[in-house]
Amino acid sequence: MHKESSSVVSEKAAKYMTMLGKHFARKVTVEFTETQAKVDFPWGKAVMEAIDNRLNFNCEADSEESLAKVKGVINDHIYLLKEVRGQALDWQAV
Repeated sequence: MHKESSSVVSEKAAKYMTMLGKHFARKVTVEFTETQAKVDFPWGKAVMEAIDNRLNFNCEADSEESLAKVKGVINDHIYLLKEVRGQALDWQAV
């Protein structure tokens, strides 16, 4: 299993997690809790966690190619989060 994580700082982390989760839920399965959204993409999984003023992204997939697709979706949708548009995701292997 290949895993990478990243995060952004935002005072609206929980709101943004919910917004992204609902957006993804239009096409894939998303499970929500108060502080977490688990997204099941066809190529892998992403878990978004809102902790204080930080929105964490934890992604995993069976291959590097599939992991790149999961991270790509997250990277492509980060622009939806007005407060964090200028922040780049710095992915780290877990």
